Amino acid sequence: MSDTESPPARGLRERLLRPTLPELWTFLAIALPVLASLIATLPTVDLAYQLRAGADILAGRGIPAVDTWTFTAAGRPWLDQQWGAQAVLAAIYGVAGWSGLAILRAALVGLAFGLILVAIRHRQPGLSGRVTAWLTLAAFIVAAPALALRPQLLAMACFALILALLAGRRRRPRAIWLVPVVAIAWANLHGSFILAPVLVGLVWLEDIGERSPRAGPTFGAALLTGAVTLVTPFGFEAWRYAVGLASNREVTSRITEWQPTTPTDVPGILFWASVLLVAGAVLAIVRAGRTVTWPSVIALVAFAALGAVAARGIAWWPGVAAVTLAGLLQRPVALGEAATAPRRTERGQSINAHVALGLLLACVAVLPVWRPIHGATGAPTDLLGQAPASVTLFLRAAATLEDRVWNPQVWGSWFEFAVPAPKYAFDSRIEVIPPDAWRDADTVAAAGPGWEAILDARGVTMVVAEGDRTAPLAAALAGSPAWYLLADGGDGSIWVRHGR
Repeated sequence: MSDTESPPARGLRERLLRPTLPELWTFLAIALPVLASLIATLPTVDLAYQLRAGADILAGRGIPAVDTWTFTAAGRPWLDQQWGAQAVLAAIYGVAGWSGLAILRAALVGLAFGLILVAIRHRQPGLSGRVTAWLTLAAFIVAAPALALRPQLLAMACFALILALLAGRRRRPRAIWLVPVVAIAWANLHGSFILAPVLVGLVWLEDIGERSPRAGPTFGAALLTGAVTLVTPFGFEAWRYAVGLASNREVTSRITEWQPTTPTDVPGILFWASVLLVAGAVLAIVRAGRTVTWPSVIALVAFAALGAVAARGIAWWPGVAAVTLAGLLQRPVALGEAATAPRRTERGQSINAHVALGLLLACVAVLPVWRPIHGATGAPTDLLGQAPASVTLFLRAAATLEDRVWNPQVWGSWFEFAVPAPKYAFDSRIEVIPPDAWRDADTVAAAGPGWEAILDARGVTMVVAEGDRTAPLAAALAGSPAWYLLADGGDGSIWVRHGR
């Protein structure tokens, strides 16, 4: 065999029983994120209310248009742009329960980073399997804090699919016309759909920089991608919602992931470390005499800025950084161009199959289906986050349709799903709750001046206080003759108004 000949094709049986080291690295780049996702808990702070809304949609009640779950925002408009994701999540829950949702989260993570790996390979076919896997795993590590199961995770799979389609456009030019199809789905899943035409626009800039004849069709695909994002039940209102959410003062001041990213927590440290590493790699490439194109710089700066402005934007940076950096590491191989560098023939080894099998068995072993079901949550033990079990049990036994429950915002989504009978004060739809209600929430939580008058004016019959009995609100309730302690659940306490 000459240096430029390809090694003989290996059959599926041979690849499974004796994978090569590059094949093992490819497997690890997908399987390790899947394993990590199966181990992690499912936060309910954004998930649970999505399940309730999705169940209503699947039951034929239509897409919610006004709030009916809270007494602080009752009747206010609710543009439920994430309705498609809610239907998907509720359908999976209806068939397979909480374990099914945990498996769905792992499958979406594996899909997203598998597609990023494909995009890296399309972008730079000359990279070794190990380097491709390292870039993929690095992207996963940086994005890991953003991988909770919620509509954004479905959007991240769409984002990764578009990255793969665009990265492979040199070999499959027609694949770019699949991007608008993905954009239609994305526009009905999550407000980040506005990134779809941005990605195609960046690729158009790259085609312009290369003076490629593809620039015209790419520009057309960018326009079409932007246009089809209007194919939702809301049309232009979906854009207004997506843009308005990022500028909503209540959202940006109360939700930490909408605030600027600082290196003071794990997500911020990972993000800024990755930005510095990418910047260092780009500088090294320039010093080595290789070209760094201006469209690549624009892409890196734009998505780094998105992550810097809001921690929520970190989700999109790692994929773009990994794919863009891959394209800068070596000269791209054009379609039909023969590789001139010698290719080393990799030999498969059974030990690689044993490593892969061990990882697969680990994924099976940590599946939540093996855990006992918790009676209060109805979920496998230790699977859910932001779901206070004891408080839920007591609330379920005591709350009625007539009750108005003042609750911590972080638990609102869970309560609305697990104990849907009463009306609640707050949930995770920050943009739906009016600003005066959030000001009241601050006052009551701190037991500030007028806290009891606020509860009286809003007709509150039950209060769920977060923390132990020494917390400001719980201590104030204990000292008030208008309230008595119903239950102390450890994570929080439930207080009931006398004469309720």
